[in-house]
Amino acid sequence: MNTTKTTMETLAETTAQRIILQHGNRILVATYRYMSGKDNGWQAETYRLVETPIPGWGEDARSASQCALELLAASDEYFADNGSAIAWAITH
Repeated sequence: MNTTKTTMETLAETTAQRIILQHGNRILVATYRYMSGKDNGWQAETYRLVETPIPGWGEDARSASQCALELLAASDEYFADNGSAIAWAITH
């Protein structure tokens, strides 16, 4: 069983072609998807923070990039550019 939580940090580690933006408690993501033999492009996702950042230093501190995320929506379509993908994520 995979117990790794999804965070902004883990999303950033998985691919170099990803845009991650925080807007309040929402995280907007655009990821370039390459599918052999299919349409390629930018997929949009919207997450929300399910943990609260804990300010400060030390082992009890937690930045927003370390907070657990919950996937709210993912586009079925692929967009020609990352700006269009982020625009989709804003509205979902």
